[in-house]
Amino acid sequence: MLDRLPAAKHFLGNDITSDVIVRLGDDKDYRAEDRPADYPAADWDETVANIIRLDTALVDQALSGTAQPLGAIRGLGETFVLSAKDGTNQPIAVYVPSGYDPSRPASLAIALHGRPQTETELLGPPWLRRLAEASNTIVIAPWGRGNYDFVEPAGSEVYDVVDAAEHAFAIDSHRVYLVGYSMGGFSVFKVGPLHGERWKGVMSIAGALLNSETDEVVRSFARLNVYVVNGGDDANIPPKYGAQTAEVLARAGLSVGLYQEPHGTHALRTLNRVLTQAWNDMLAGRVHMDHVPSAGPPLQAPPSLTHKTLPT
Repeated sequence: MLDRLPAAKHFLGNDITSDVIVRLGDDKDYRAEDRPADYPAADWDETVANIIRLDTALVDQALSGTAQPLGAIRGLGETFVLSAKDGTNQPIAVYVPSGYDPSRPASLAIALHGRPQTETELLGPPWLRRLAEASNTIVIAPWGRGNYDFVEPAGSEVYDVVDAAEHAFAIDSHRVYLVGYSMGGFSVFKVGPLHGERWKGVMSIAGALLNSETDEVVRSFARLNVYVVNGGDDANIPPKYGAQTAEVLARAGLSVGLYQEPHGTHALRTLNRVLTQAWNDMLAGRVHMDHVPSAGPPLQAPPSLTHKTLPT
């Protein structure tokens, strides 16, 4: 592959080419003995196989200089979306449910990954894909250039992904949602307000709202539902941060739901029960608020998000 790097760099640019080389190295390190005890063996094997397959597809397309057409993807796939900022090819992982019918517009969820997770590591595991399959929702996870908190131009490129999806698939523009996990759960409160009118609902999983963002989020999210999902035993992002987020937004008059799994951790797989409830509520346009004691004002600054978020 190294002798073909100039072609990949022309397609991806130097930074993303470097990122891809790193992730391929990481892919080689997955071992069966690394599977957590509570991660079903079949799901683990599927997760690892999916991540390797998606990353390999990314490289194959970069080396050939030809992206797979987004609208041709069925099931789980990887392709690219052109950035309106600079015309570069930006990787996205895609899941199109088996029930998708172009004659019946589907719902769309854009999913923001954690740190240092990749888009393939977010959709490779079965958790979001199972929700997508059951609800006939197309899910797309952008790489976001690997930028911390999807800072520009990655934030604006999330909307390039929405535009590309609405062009490639039959999408109900009134059922478009922004979802984020871990770092992505913080990032929804930065990316979402850029064009709040594009979303029907916003979901933060194992994330939180920062104090500095409150005014803009309240203004931009005034007409949509907000869903906060976390685990009561999350040692990375303490659950009180999610409770604070929900309380602050609810006091500001927003329609907000809090879904807390009492013994859930930071791992996405431990939140399946409440995540399913929140996902179904989001698509139905309803909210549920778990009863929690007042936990004080929102965060002034985020905690460290540099922990490894895979396996989820």
